Amino acid sequence: MQTRMTRWAGFGLIALGGALSACGPSGSSASHTAAAAAVQQGSEGGQWGNWDGWGFWGGDEWLERERAEQGLAVSPVPIDTSSMGAWKRHKVGLGSYLVNAAGDCSGCHSGPAGYLAGGVQFNLDGQGHKVFSRNLTPDPATGLKLSEAEFKEAIRTGRDFHPDETKMLVVMPWLYLRWESDEDLEAIYAYLTAIPPVANPVPSDNKSDLPLPDAIPFPGKYTDGDVVRWLPGSHRSFDPWRGLAIAPKALPPSVEDGRARRYGVGSYIANATLACSECHTHPDRSAGKVNTADYLTGGTVYATPPPLQQATGYVRATSANLEGAAQGFFSEPTDSFGRFQAIMKTGTLVDETPQRPLAFPMFIIAGSLKNLLPYDLHSLYTYLKRTERTAGASDVGRQPPARWCAKDGDCHPDETCSAGECTGGACGADSDCGTCQPCSSSSHTCQAPDPGCVAAAN
Repeated sequence: MQTRMTRWAGFGLIALGGALSACGPSGSSASHTAAAAAVQQGSEGGQWGNWDGWGFWGGDEWLERERAEQGLAVSPVPIDTSSMGAWKRHKVGLGSYLVNAAGDCSGCHSGPAGYLAGGVQFNLDGQGHKVFSRNLTPDPATGLKLSEAEFKEAIRTGRDFHPDETKMLVVMPWLYLRWESDEDLEAIYAYLTAIPPVANPVPSDNKSDLPLPDAIPFPGKYTDGDVVRWLPGSHRSFDPWRGLAIAPKALPPSVEDGRARRYGVGSYIANATLACSECHTHPDRSAGKVNTADYLTGGTVYATPPPLQQATGYVRATSANLEGAAQGFFSEPTDSFGRFQAIMKTGTLVDETPQRPLAFPMFIIAGSLKNLLPYDLHSLYTYLKRTERTAGASDVGRQPPARWCAKDGDCHPDETCSAGECTGGACGADSDCGTCQPCSSSSHTCQAPDPGCVAAAN
């Protein structure tokens, strides 16, 4: 097994190796340019499609170095690296890449107080139970006080180290993040301890009387899907073999055709750093595991926070069906990496007429995904495109977002503005109406939203 310092020392040889191999096809600048161009143009095959990362400017090490540099470039706050050694700087950059590109920590942990300063309230039910996102900055009085080992324990087991808390973390998607490697969790910790501190006291949660354990032990192997697998790559970043191990479904035959590494990296992003299933599988858990019967077919309802309603144009939305065999986004005949890339880069559904923005919370997540390196974004696409399709009752067309309005003029001509959302449009089925709005079988118009659906919205 390579040690970290051996791998870092290897970075110093990458430039030399690239120069020495310039006359060879696998390491040539021309090969790199053609491969990158294939991705930018939305190609799934070609040179990029057949490249799995070996023998190409150092393979994994080259990609890891590029991720770290990208992480430093996309950090929303300045990082003072002037006194850091090369390895420390690399580790902080990689952590930023995980936080700000391959994940979306800011979506919950940033608020009025500042970047990752926490304090965002999440209501758990109608009985007053609520939690607050933690201050992850290194402020000595109000911020992250965990050691690296405690931080990893919190992510791996859900243990809440906040003072006076005895029940496990909720809302925080640690059940997915726990599958990240030690290397990546340590990189995230390094980044969090390097960002500017923000003084922001976070209120205590109200969850002590809920039927929750104090933590869930880490199993040491992947037990969250249809197949139990050994977990490799603890000391590697974005390890493709770890990604293959944490795929909730059986691996498709296509991973044997030279694309196993990209599929594995894509699975690692989808099932660990990004936690796609938490939003796009409904319910996301079944019998203590990922609900593979309804895997990534959407159906989770989200209420748009009031401050974002006018800006997005939506009051409520349903997570999209991604993997349905008949109705899934990646099963559509017009699907391509170019379309997927354009949606992530622009935050809009570019293939619709007229184009419309992504709804909450996806438009926030897309703001992070646009920072992914082309290889990683293409790997995510490869995983979502090639994973086994989901068939059954959950494979249905999901309702579009319910649109915000302040007056009738904000709605379509056949609609009216009622209680802040557009209703009354013509419909033939519920799927023609905004999220939670039923289609009347008698008048064939979209009705006021169903109260139960609205109450259940996240």
